[in-house]
Amino acid sequence: MKHYKRTIQLNVLFLWCCCGVLVGCKPKENSINATKFSATQNGFGVVVQSIGVDSGPGAKLYYKGSNETAVLVWPRIGTHGYPILYTNDMALLLADKPNNEGISGGALIAVQGTGPAMDISADLLKIGAEQAHVEFKRALRVCRPLRLIDAGDKLKLVFLADRLVEPEVPDLEIQVGWDQVFGIVRDVKETGKTNVVAKTDVLYLQKEYEGSQ
Repeated sequence: MKHYKRTIQLNVLFLWCCCGVLVGCKPKENSINATKFSATQNGFGVVVQSIGVDSGPGAKLYYKGSNETAVLVWPRIGTHGYPILYTNDMALLLADKPNNEGISGGALIAVQGTGPAMDISADLLKIGAEQAHVEFKRALRVCRPLRLIDAGDKLKLVFLADRLVEPEVPDLEIQVGWDQVFGIVRDVKETGKTNVVAKTDVLYLQKEYEGSQ
């Protein structure tokens, strides 16, 4: 009987140790396997992962630089996120930005190094509205970023307008230089509000404008 009890105790101890190992090895949500990190440019890289049988692959943007561990800077590159444009330690992309309902819209995301990232969609739209002599508040209400194009020494951006809501606001095509983007980034760093990407713990900055959604 004593031998039987000792065997049970040893078996329980063995199972307990196995459970501890399995729990301890469970990966953290934001940790990545080094083999999954695909370097792109200027210290940045992406991790591609399956997000569902019917959804296909998804990708996240990380910054590693000379650091040992890559840092997640944007959680969903999605259907909008290519190409990603780089200069120095900055990346600029038209990425998916999910809301609390899980619906993703396009946003122009700039990030320097480990971040935090910045949503500069409205700031760039303001430049485009001025170039096209369109009232910014009206454009902000109905225009959404559609294209990001590297045009040599300039960046070309296309915003799609909802003509059903504002028939007099046209689609906007904007040309800006990297110097203008850096100016916006400096301003957003100083005056932007800290937000959290929906259903993640990833922080980003965004400047608030009257009428923005």
